[in-house]
Amino acid sequence: MIKPTTQHEWSWLTDLPAPTLIPAAERNMKASKVILYATSALLVLIWMSAFIISYVSLVAVATVGGLPYPWVWLWPLLLDAFMCIGSLDLIRRELNGETTTIAWAVVIGVTLVSTGFNITLADPSVLSWATHALAPVVCFLAFEIEMGVLRSHFRQHDNGSKMSETNKNVKPDVKGDVSVARENVRSNVRNCKPEMPDVKETKRDIQNRIQNYYTMHPDAGYAEAGKALGISRQVVRTNVLKMSQPVTCEG
Repeated sequence: MIKPTTQHEWSWLTDLPAPTLIPAAERNMKASKVILYATSALLVLIWMSAFIISYVSLVAVATVGGLPYPWVWLWPLLLDAFMCIGSLDLIRRELNGETTTIAWAVVIGVTLVSTGFNITLADPSVLSWATHALAPVVCFLAFEIEMGVLRSHFRQHDNGSKMSETNKNVKPDVKGDVSVARENVRSNVRNCKPEMPDVKETKRDIQNRIQNYYTMHPDAGYAEAGKALGISRQVVRTNVLKMSQPVTCEG
């Protein structure tokens, strides 16, 4: 027996809290920020160390080259600082969709020139040359890695902003969805009917049905009786003729 449904029984469906889900894009942006800060801090430390070592070597080269002492400190900036400017211009060109061939040529060229001047005063040995060349190379690599991290962050931030603008106009109707689910459950309960066993009707049962029908409707014809009982006219006629008691039929 099906218990009637009341409004109180399904009230819990409307009391469900709205889901608070964090989109995958938002989680990725938070993780990217943490990686950006950690990577930037380490790269700045490495870049400053390499810049100072390269700066000291270039100051020594400028002193040996005969530049006036009060202005010797400006000469290393012509190389290392210009390399930084070229890298920034490279990022600007990439973000604006411009060609980066010239920017790459400037950055690589200045790095090679700085490396060449760094090894000028080195001892004539492979170890000494590698030691003096390491600083400008590391300075170049550290700066380029930092710029790559920033480029990736800017692009991800732009994609996240576009997704946020798109999702602003989409407001989930949680209450409406719960109401629809509750109404569907009620409809299923109301329309639920017990399944009847599939029992095959015997000839005796058919005869009893026909006999009972003609007892209540003695003037009914074969066609009318067959339609009312859900059987064919021929079956009704055959069973009526087999009955022992006389039945008045007009058909």
